[in-house]
Amino acid sequence: MQSREGLYIIDLDEPYATPLHLPHHSPWEVADVQWSPFASRDYWICSTSNQKALVWNLQLSASHGAPIEHTLHAHSRAITDINFSAHHPDMLATCAVDSFVHCWDLRQPKKPANTFADFYAGATQVKWNRQDSHIIASSHDKFLRIWDDRKGVIPLRSIEAHSTKIYGIDWNRLRANCLLTCSLDKTIKFWNYQTSTEEAERVIRTPFPVWRARHTPFGCGVLAMPQRGDYDLHLYDRRLSSGSKRVDNVSAVHSIKGHDGEVKEFLWRSRGDIEGGVDNRDFQLISWGQDMCLNLHKVPAEHFAAVGHEKGSQVRSRLNITRRGAVYKSFRDEGARSSTSESRSSQPQGLGALIAAAGMSKAIPFARGVAEGSFVPPAIGMHTRKRTKRVMNPIKWMEGVTIGKRERAAFHPHLGAR
Repeated sequence: MQSREGLYIIDLDEPYATPLHLPHHSPWEVADVQWSPFASRDYWICSTSNQKALVWNLQLSASHGAPIEHTLHAHSRAITDINFSAHHPDMLATCAVDSFVHCWDLRQPKKPANTFADFYAGATQVKWNRQDSHIIASSHDKFLRIWDDRKGVIPLRSIEAHSTKIYGIDWNRLRANCLLTCSLDKTIKFWNYQTSTEEAERVIRTPFPVWRARHTPFGCGVLAMPQRGDYDLHLYDRRLSSGSKRVDNVSAVHSIKGHDGEVKEFLWRSRGDIEGGVDNRDFQLISWGQDMCLNLHKVPAEHFAAVGHEKGSQVRSRLNITRRGAVYKSFRDEGARSSTSESRSSQPQGLGALIAAAGMSKAIPFARGVAEGSFVPPAIGMHTRKRTKRVMNPIKWMEGVTIGKRERAAFHPHLGAR
């Protein structure tokens, strides 16, 4: 987890274990944190710090300061989103309030490898296409821009997607020309930019303003996160069934509860493998809320089936899996970052039991909560070098961890950290 005080590495398989704290004091709130999706770069985490993007290398020693391998600085305003490429482990995209989208090659991180700009409105989201390595999308106010790095600085397509600002975009995992957008106008829209830039393929009307909506890594599901007035996550089936209208109010397949405040971020954690074209993966939903709780949700099998997924079924051939061959290990133990845990080596394809609060909203006052818990002292200014490493009090950490009713499952059904 990332805060103004630095990076916290929590092992979700050992929630009572004290997190690893990598100090990096900053006066800036964190807009986003993402772990590299590639097995070959499983030690990289990228986070934001106002106009800069920081690339952490967990294999570097933190004895003399924060293990930051790269500091990317080309934006003139605060960064709003970051995204690792789905094709190249060294490629990263950033976007900011200055309207620019920068594509970085981390092998030559001094300046962006490519730059696109809207000029009229700041960027809120940026996402690489999951099927085509040359295509990238960004949102600017109510407009969606599709860029091709082979076509120069002119957008490949421009879509006036919503009546209010777009706050979420996500590419389809199988169809290269398709992506979704969501907005506070209470709609989730599905686009095929090759077919039409005027009319969406489907529009799901929701009873709440949509802050984020993303395709599930299984089946044909979409998980939506309300912006306000609703503390649940809502799972939708994106398929248009016979008799359904293209634009319609749609009921969620399942509403996932667990927070006493607005949900601020979510991600899916997977474990298992794809062997012989058969999908044997298990999935677990992780959510973080304004109530300062980190929840691990156990989603029943019938809800997976409702969006077209069944464990043990044939995997779709175009599915791009970047973590194939990943070694299951924990970076929480600083002394064993590069070693594989023997007790977990039988599950080599797991996403890992780690979370860096991917995509944390800057509205979450995690830094204040940690400071008040006396884990680390509050600080003003940025200090990238710190000689003395402060050890988090394990008793304080255990006081803040609660585990709900245990069930016989592959994952802990619920974890709350207050």
